[in-house]
Amino acid sequence: MVKEYQETANFMYGAHNGDELKRMAASQLPCFPPQKFFVKRALVLSETDYHFFVHDDFRNPPYALKALHQCMGFDMENQAWNCVLVVSETGKDGILVSKEPNAERYYMAHIPEHGKLHLPSDLPIEFWTNVCTTNLQLQPTAEINPPKTELENRQQHFASFVGMEMSSLCFALRFISYDPQKDEMVTRLYGDPEDYIESRGTPEKIAEENRFVGKLREIFFDMDYRNISHTCLPEESPQPKQKTPRKAREEGR
Repeated sequence: MVKEYQETANFMYGAHNGDELKRMAASQLPCFPPQKFFVKRALVLSETDYHFFVHDDFRNPPYALKALHQCMGFDMENQAWNCVLVVSETGKDGILVSKEPNAERYYMAHIPEHGKLHLPSDLPIEFWTNVCTTNLQLQPTAEINPPKTELENRQQHFASFVGMEMSSLCFALRFISYDPQKDEMVTRLYGDPEDYIESRGTPEKIAEENRFVGKLREIFFDMDYRNISHTCLPEESPQPKQKTPRKAREEGR
């Protein structure tokens, strides 16, 4: 049986995220007809990163994609797009990414099954699958201060994440605080330095909202270890400057 390959795709610009790209493709807009393409490179992301990629702003892709601009562009001679294929470790779908040579306008195409693409045998592939877990340093609980109860163990474990930042291809996640009495954790997910989404709730809720999967989820809920890597400081509200009484200033002269 001869395998059928997908040889064309609807490359579109202006979509804010993956969901909007799918809706635009389903509408079959005449201004974005199916076009041929050549995949020049593939990016394989972790499930967490891929989730953030397809739900983030497509108009401003991650730096790793921007760095591959030499693999993108429209080939006038062959009337086809040169592009980068972005997929997750286990998912079937993918996103083709290209751009205009002298502009910051990115063109995207949703691929329902990337297994149906006719990819070259020597296609360069970059794996960004464990970036957000490489800076985790763990220490066995027994080597620090063994808790007396299961509740204390849980509280000490999640408190050890406060002050840490995990960075990856698409995001930076900062653990801002943890209240052991309420079992409430606060995190901030940064797409860029001044734009973040704050999550608040139990560690289980935090893990669900931030799509902790695989090794990251395993480490986050392993109560036998404490996190001892703190690559950022907890964010605090600016404190007002303390004023020195006039009498003290005069005595200090």
